[in-house]
Amino acid sequence: MPAVLREVGTGALYELGEFSLIGRGEGATVRLAHQSISRHHATIRFEGGHFRLFDIGSANGTYVNEAALTSPWVLNQGDRLQLGEVALVFEHVEAPEHAAVEAERTMIGHLAPSPIRDAPMVLLVADIKGFTHIGARLSPGEIADLLREWYADCSIAVRAGGGSIDKFIGDCFFAYWRGTEPALRQSALQVAHHLRAIETTPTTAARRALMARHGMSIDCRFGLHLGCVAVGAMGIGINTALGDAVNVVFRIEAVTRELDRPILASGAFVEDWPEGRQQFFSCGLHLLKGVEEPIELFAPRQNRTAS
Repeated sequence: MPAVLREVGTGALYELGEFSLIGRGEGATVRLAHQSISRHHATIRFEGGHFRLFDIGSANGTYVNEAALTSPWVLNQGDRLQLGEVALVFEHVEAPEHAAVEAERTMIGHLAPSPIRDAPMVLLVADIKGFTHIGARLSPGEIADLLREWYADCSIAVRAGGGSIDKFIGDCFFAYWRGTEPALRQSALQVAHHLRAIETTPTTAARRALMARHGMSIDCRFGLHLGCVAVGAMGIGINTALGDAVNVVFRIEAVTRELDRPILASGAFVEDWPEGRQQFFSCGLHLLKGVEEPIELFAPRQNRTAS
C-alpha cells in the first residue's frame, strides 16, 4: 500500500510521493480547497526511509495528534494531521514501528512546546526573485519538482554551515545561527554564496533541463542581519524566532531588488568584524519599511558589478 493521507469526513485519499506540497493553490500536489488552508501550507518529503512533515509558513498552523508542529516530524501509521479546519490521517502499512520512529523524532525535533528565550543570533532570509512569474510558466508538477530540489539544496547548505532553518514560506526561507561570533557570520555568508552559485549553474540535469526548456533562470536573493530574538515554540501559525531583528532581515532582503544586489547585509552584521568588513562595500543608508531609523546596508565585494 502506498503512503496516503485520508481526509476525515469525506474519506478522500491523497497518495504521497517523494515530495508532496499541501495547500489550496493550483501548484499543490495534495490540493485541499478550503479557505483555512494556505496556498502553500505544508510539505511531506520522503527522506531516509521516512515521510517527514514540514509546516511552511501556514496562516492557521499544522497540528499532529493535537500538538502544534514547530519542527519537522516523522509520520507514523495513524498520525492525525490538522491543517486549518481540515483533518487528515496518515496511512502507510509499511511505516516503521512507533518505537523505532521515536529515536528519529528525538534527533530532528519534537512537538512539545519549548521555553521562550531571548538569544543573540545571526539571521538569514532567502527568496526567489520573481517566483510568481516563474510559477505562471510551469505546470503544477514542475513547480513541485523545482521547490523539492530547492528545499533540499537549502536544507543541506544551511545544516552544513551549522545553521537551522526556522521555516520555508513558499519560495522563501528563514534561517538562523545561535550566536553572533564572526565564524557564524562567515558561515551564513558562505551559505548565501553557495546557494547563489547553485542557481547560477544548476547542479542537477533535471533542473538544467527545466531552466533550458522555459528559457529562464532562478535568481535567489539574500538578506543578512544579527540581533536578539525570542526563540521557542510560539503556537499556531507563528514563527519560532520572533523579534524586531527578524522583521529587519526580511526588509533587508526586499531591498536587494531596489539596489540590484543579490546579497545585502546590515551594518550590525559587519560591525566589530574587521576581516568580514573587508569582504563588503557600503551601499549607503536606507529606510526600511516598518523600521524607524535608516540603516546602512553592505554588499559582498565579490558580487560587485562594474559601474
